[in-house]
Amino acid sequence: MSKSKVSSTPVLVMLYLVFVLNGLILVTAKVDDKSNVHIVYLGERQHDDPKLITDAHHDMLATVVGSKEVASELMVYSYKHGFSGFAAKLTEAQARQLAELPGVIRVVPNSLHRLQTTRSWDYLGLSSHSPSNVLHNSNMGNGVIIGVLDTGIWPESKAFSDEGLEPIPSRWKGLCQSGDQFNASTHCNRKIIGARWFVNGFLAEYGKPLNTSGDQEFFSPRDANGHGTHTSSTAAGSFVHNVSYKGLGFGNVRGGAPRARLAIYKVCWNVLGGQCASADILKAFDEAIHDRVDVLSLSIGSAIPLFSDVDERDGIATGSFHAVARGITVVCGAANEGPSAQTVQNTAPWILTVAASTMDRAFPSTITLGNNRTLVGQAVFTGKESGFTGLVYPEAAGLDPNSAGVCQDLSLNATKVAGKVVICFASGKPLLAKVAFFSSRGPNSIAPAILKPDITAPGVNILAATSPLHRLADNGYVLFSGTSMATPHVSGIVALVKALHPDWSPAAIKSALITTARRNGPSGFPIFAEGSPQKLANPFDFGGGIVNPNEAADPGLIYDMNTADYIHYLCAMEYNNTDISRLTGQPTMCPDPKPSMLDINLPSITIPSLRNSVTITRTVTNVGNSKSVYRAAIEHLFGTMISVQPNVLVFNATNQKISFRVTISTTHELIAVNLFLILNVHNSLIAPVSATSKVHIVYLGEKQHDDPELITKSHHEMLESIVGSKEAAADLMVYSYKHGFSGFAAKLTESQAQKLAELHGVVRITPNQFHSLQTTRSWDYLDLSSYSPNNLLHDTNMGDGIIIGLLDTGVWPESEIFNDEGLGPIPTRWKGHCQSGQLFNGTTDFRIICPLEMLLDMALTHQLLLPGSFVANTSYKGIALGTVRGGAPRARIAMYKVCWNVPAGQCSSADILKAFDEAIHDGVDLFSLSLGTQIPLFPEVDERDGISVGSFHAVARGIPVICAAANDGPAAQTVHNTAPWILTIAATTIDRSFPTPITLGNNITVLGQALFAGREIDFTGLVYPEVPGLRPTVPGVCESLSLNNTSVVGKVVLCFTTVARRSAMTNAVTAVRAAGGVGVIIARNPSHLFGPCSDDFPCIVVDYELGTQILFYIRSTSSPTVKLSTSRTLVGKPVATKVAYFSSRGPSSISPAILKPDIAAPGVSILAASAPLDPFMDAGFAVHSGTSIAAPIVSGIVALLKAENPDWSPAAIRSAIVTTAWKTDPFGEPIFTEGSPRKLADPFDYGGGLVNPSKASEPGLIYDMGTADYIHYLCAVGYNESSISQLVGQATMCPSTKPSILDVNLPSITIPNVKESVTLIRSVTNVGPSHSIYKSLIEHPFGIAVAVKPDILVFNSSTKMNSFKVTVSTTHKVNTGYYFGSLTWTDGVHNVTIPISVRTQIIEFYTDDN
Repeated sequence: MSKSKVSSTPVLVMLYLVFVLNGLILVTAKVDDKSNVHIVYLGERQHDDPKLITDAHHDMLATVVGSKEVASELMVYSYKHGFSGFAAKLTEAQARQLAELPGVIRVVPNSLHRLQTTRSWDYLGLSSHSPSNVLHNSNMGNGVIIGVLDTGIWPESKAFSDEGLEPIPSRWKGLCQSGDQFNASTHCNRKIIGARWFVNGFLAEYGKPLNTSGDQEFFSPRDANGHGTHTSSTAAGSFVHNVSYKGLGFGNVRGGAPRARLAIYKVCWNVLGGQCASADILKAFDEAIHDRVDVLSLSIGSAIPLFSDVDERDGIATGSFHAVARGITVVCGAANEGPSAQTVQNTAPWILTVAASTMDRAFPSTITLGNNRTLVGQAVFTGKESGFTGLVYPEAAGLDPNSAGVCQDLSLNATKVAGKVVICFASGKPLLAKVAFFSSRGPNSIAPAILKPDITAPGVNILAATSPLHRLADNGYVLFSGTSMATPHVSGIVALVKALHPDWSPAAIKSALITTARRNGPSGFPIFAEGSPQKLANPFDFGGGIVNPNEAADPGLIYDMNTADYIHYLCAMEYNNTDISRLTGQPTMCPDPKPSMLDINLPSITIPSLRNSVTITRTVTNVGNSKSVYRAAIEHLFGTMISVQPNVLVFNATNQKISFRVTISTTHELIAVNLFLILNVHNSLIAPVSATSKVHIVYLGEKQHDDPELITKSHHEMLESIVGSKEAAADLMVYSYKHGFSGFAAKLTESQAQKLAELHGVVRITPNQFHSLQTTRSWDYLDLSSYSPNNLLHDTNMGDGIIIGLLDTGVWPESEIFNDEGLGPIPTRWKGHCQSGQLFNGTTDFRIICPLEMLLDMALTHQLLLPGSFVANTSYKGIALGTVRGGAPRARIAMYKVCWNVPAGQCSSADILKAFDEAIHDGVDLFSLSLGTQIPLFPEVDERDGISVGSFHAVARGIPVICAAANDGPAAQTVHNTAPWILTIAATTIDRSFPTPITLGNNITVLGQALFAGREIDFTGLVYPEVPGLRPTVPGVCESLSLNNTSVVGKVVLCFTTVARRSAMTNAVTAVRAAGGVGVIIARNPSHLFGPCSDDFPCIVVDYELGTQILFYIRSTSSPTVKLSTSRTLVGKPVATKVAYFSSRGPSSISPAILKPDIAAPGVSILAASAPLDPFMDAGFAVHSGTSIAAPIVSGIVALLKAENPDWSPAAIRSAIVTTAWKTDPFGEPIFTEGSPRKLADPFDYGGGLVNPSKASEPGLIYDMGTADYIHYLCAVGYNESSISQLVGQATMCPSTKPSILDVNLPSITIPNVKESVTLIRSVTNVGPSHSIYKSLIEHPFGIAVAVKPDILVFNSSTKMNSFKVTVSTTHKVNTGYYFGSLTWTDGVHNVTIPISVRTQIIEFYTDDN
């Protein structure tokens, strides 16, 4: 015990010590045991006298601590109104003693709440046992040469056996190159016909010797990393029988084209997971073109932001152009930066870009609990089975018990976990195929009209050969995942198609793969995309779909392209004529006006900026039967009309070409503001300055003649003219590019590079680089305008007489929003009081009828969107101008301050329970809480979740409780406040945005998003921090900006980030301001997570597409400039509604059969009152976002409904809101969700939909519930009878057969595990006209049959309630994700709609991310 403690309470401590020494006290704890607040929960109170209840609590505590005086000192709260219990400071020993006393249900510590291929080829239909597939028809790719640019090869692997192969094709001009532990004469064979290594470009920039000791790496084609061996064997490996990874994935391993030959080009080195220099990549392309490969396979990428297609720092785009121009198909991975949108790499239209999917194989691992219940997880576990042993979840003492159980930051007591299994939580079969979580997504950030990725192939847990040096290798094999695994699958298939159709161009092969791809999995079921949350896949996830090799061999028609088409693209991108001419090797003059990007003859149509209508042209070539007739079949997009002219194509010959026109028109009136304008720029690179010698690529364009020796000689002579001698030139030369194109790589100072750039014939000089693997408008928006005389607002006299209880951080009472002018007396039923305190005088105010301690605060002040008075002409520094008010302007406010201004805002469950207790006594009509806990959630009967327990008691007394869903989105299963008695709110945007013009020095203006109200920044310098070397874009990452090598004084800085949260913006602003910059443009995935920056510093958000175009402008001129204008307010139809990025998503992690969230409401950039302490406050108002903002909007609507229907139960109000919600926005446009990637919203995003207050006042029918229904739920979940009885205050016996959770009378149907069929019951109560007839309308989820009996409900004066049965059956034979539909009861006037969510689970309790 500390001295300060002894000195402050000397008598108490001395007596305590004496009692302990004399053994006269019941306390057995040590003297220095730490006391923490515990909640002693006693259940329902036994009588109505609060004083007697409190006395009983003190008496109970005194029996443990020894005296009433000590009990009084230790008592924190007595819960005496809504239920019985108390909070007290206790040692752990005292808590254990109390828990053993009669009447004590539970003693729990206080806690914090926060403000809110062994298989893959068979899967693809290329079984070696089938005699009639493309594998056999092509003789397994015999004669085709696949070049692989990767980490090398392990030649001893059986996968590279040449047994049965014919001689090496005579056209082959390549060679095998010996080196460390690689003998060309013995390690190359008729399978590995070429093997070379390229390291000079890497070594020149790496700056230190490569570690070749201990088999870390080899100066040879030998593969130390294992990646190249894996990709090579997947593409063209020979048959190897009876292979597995430690018994998993057992089968025969082979490549897609087992008789194809391999040419290995080692360009990636075993540093930091595998690094590859563009100089080396270009050299490998150069040699591979010379060597006469047929296909090039690259599982290599760069990073966001991307380089332009004509920038050699992207060695892949440049090298692949030259390869494709010579008929070599180039297959590249889409990258592993998913699931965020605009992250796809290798986007040039001449590249075949591959995404990754799962397949119909998994590795289920059983987990058997001590209660004999077995769950099925996923793992690659091949060790010794663990018998029954201890199972622990590390919970910490104190206010944040879950903090110790976070997987990435586990806090473990070695003694307590020794010999046990630990469970932790991370924030990050019959089986369905899914696009892999990591697989990068479109749209293309350079040219969004070019669909990327192109195609998808298996890339998850692929078993193939590897280097035995790999730490996970088992007998030379390993399971790998990535688009780098999907890529060689497609490369192998391309080899088969090439063997069948040797004259087909790369574009023809790409077209065949895309147009025949599966949009569903091989089993016929839809393909989902893993993400946050999961969704049905679309073309930006999987391109044309999952590759279907047998169909691709006979596509019928192809969309062909050649160099002329690629020139069309380059001109449409507005690259300059000189660059295009030198890249293509032919004089080029782009037409004026520029050609349409939409007319490039791709096997896809992607229109990123449709306003009214557009007509495009495509041409198809007949490669099927010579006499063929094709008819157009169109799947129309929502709100879009598509017509094709002609719609019948008649062919009379093979290779005949026919063109057709496609006209697309839209009925939508909504567009995304930050995509108003597409920026097209001229691109010529200005190299960065450095005093040191670095490898540069000197690009000379198309070679002028065919003699490689003469070309190399000219390169040396050119370099010699700068460096002074042949010897120096030879020493500095790294590579001569002489086969596919002309150029060289050399070590140069910046001044030498500048001199070379001025020489005749030099197209461009670029530095070498590495390649590697989340108001004023909201009420009008909701149709509750104060100017309309016929809406719910006026019908209820604006909520007059309703008392809203808020649990939050307090109030700033001086705000105009709390003006009580025109309000009548305080309702006589009010029993609360105002409590004075620091800077707060608790005198009576007709609007704030404050009940409990309240101090000055900003957060809750802002949340008083629900009862606030009218304040006209309000804005945030001129932005979002209008009249601010609450949803129920005549309602009264009862404040309960339970959250305190420590980091992130902290609220203890003890305080929350006390506030519920007092508010129930005070007579509030509803509760509004913008609070939450964290994942993992506590059970609903655990008092550590003070919200769930407190709200149960409130709802049992007819008081609705509205809670925020939390701000942990967009990941699935992150929704908080999931108890079925709580109304849980998600957040959406509204039809308002704040476009902020960014005008570039080339007079092109793009619109970002910001809350910038400061002084306009006139034209000034614009910079993007790049450095010389192999990783030039690293300094330009927003969250870690490095400005040491970039002068930013007086300039605007562009940066890129993959982080959606505001931290990236905050860090960037701090760095730029410190360096003297005047503004920041942040390029990131769209998330609506932006706000003002301090002191009106301009910080403007754009997406990757616009960010990339701005970057291209910077790189195209030596003196880029920009002008930043102030933000504007755009309101109405041009702005689409979306579920906010941050809004937490379902399904519920406690009870997935209980749909959460329930409803959505505006919660993004909402203007409302704030406190002067808010750093972003302007004249008492601020703009904030969060589900904590959406919750009070729904609370205001509930107040109006309560005023109009005072006898409705909380469940009735919830039902009215859910069943009448908008499934579209108020203008009839679909609601999307911000996420990774974006998708159409479903019930796990927004519950019933977007709240529609006017319809909610007359729902027609309601799904009502009372305490009996909640008991049904508690029994169905499996809580014990004692806990249930004491929670609800009545003796409860659960049925011997556990009731079905599906029969809880919710206004939704959520079935997480249907295997064949299930029948459930619902009851509806008529609250409309007494004589009514309702008929059922069903929107069936995909592959799900829904039947309702009876399908007609008749109501009259004696029949006010009807029950019906719903039978749900699945046709799926695999474990699926959720599919969504709805059930509507309609009488012709009212449409009572509930969402249906169904997941098929053939294997129950199974983890596979569905």
